[in-house]
Amino acid sequence: MHAKTIAYQFGLCSHILERNLAGLSHEESLINPQPAGSCLNWVLGHVTRTRNRALSLVGGRPLFANEEFDAYDDNGGVTFQAETAIHLDELKRRFKALQEPLVSGLDSMSIEAMDKPAPVSPTGNPNETVGSLLAALAFHEAYHVGQTGMLRRIVGREGVVKPPRVPATK
Repeated sequence: MHAKTIAYQFGLCSHILERNLAGLSHEESLINPQPAGSCLNWVLGHVTRTRNRALSLVGGRPLFANEEFDAYDDNGGVTFQAETAIHLDELKRRFKALQEPLVSGLDSMSIEAMDKPAPVSPTGNPNETVGSLLAALAFHEAYHVGQTGMLRRIVGREGVVKPPRVPATK
């Protein structure tokens, strides 16, 4: 597993997420898709929670108390409620604050550190390494960042990630 590749993936996710969140209000972030699904606020809180916890994998420490993100866990526990959601602006600030320590930690990881057994395996992989877990977390984040693009459209905003323009042919 190559740490710089994973860092690049987290950087892409951060860039696209910032674009998808641009101009959205806190109230818009709380609109749930119908007939079911999670609102943008939950998705952002969930990936922020995951990044905060992932810092320990790259030699860092969480920047925020894990309990503050209990409502953004997808394994049961505290139920998400719009009234007690972290404000969108604060979630954006926290997500952004996690970018540099996550990427710096990845950039300084050795191959040996990436090959160590992971402390957990959300996928149940008995051979999970720190590197494969970080790759899975980057995929997890990309999946949810894609959801934010759809959630942006659900609340009535134009999409911001467009395909490249193809020159007209004759």
